[in-house]
Amino acid sequence: MSLPMVISMAVNSLYNIIDSYFVAKVSENAMTALALVYPVQNLVNAIAIGFGVDINAIIAFYLGAGEQSQADKTATQGILFSFIHGVLLMILCITGMPVFLKNFTSDPELAHLALSYSSRVFLFSPIISVGLSYEKIFQSMGKMKATMLCMMSGCIVNIILDPLMIFGIGFFPAMGIAGAAYATGIGQCVTLIVYLLLYTSFNTSLKISRKYIQLEPVIMKK
Repeated sequence: MSLPMVISMAVNSLYNIIDSYFVAKVSENAMTALALVYPVQNLVNAIAIGFGVDINAIIAFYLGAGEQSQADKTATQGILFSFIHGVLLMILCITGMPVFLKNFTSDPELAHLALSYSSRVFLFSPIISVGLSYEKIFQSMGKMKATMLCMMSGCIVNIILDPLMIFGIGFFPAMGIAGAAYATGIGQCVTLIVYLLLYTSFNTSLKISRKYIQLEPVIMKK
């Protein structure tokens, strides 16, 4: 069970490495700008993964206890809270980046490049949060290979789109560092779409439904 999880975590870390590889070909400042944004990106992922692990543990607890309806409610409400967290993180990161960057650089060009990347990449924070929650939900059901497949799908899309959108290959306009942000975001969207396709295509031990959205204090507290 552990190997697919390790691969999933490694693939999740590859997004910034892949962006860095192609952005470094644009300019040294672009590479530095990406490095300045990375700690905040990592924080967003850490918060989303941390909450996803909580969802995983509670679902596993209820499934082990034979309380199917509580497990279903946890999965549904966990997804809802993950989306809310993603929206809050998006707002906080986009509005807080100018202040954050002032502590690390006084170069206006560097700050402009960092903001050009961050203002776009953090728009996808809700997608990232929900996608990582789906990862933990699938893992709570023991479907480790499914999470590996989903993460790899998004990463492969990112690898393909990065040079196309950064350098303007084919019908894509050359967007520079902004293109790297969009490629990363689209890759995360693909990951979430594959999760949704897998969930709707196969019988799973969890049911995510609108009827379970009514919040319960016990689940919220856990």
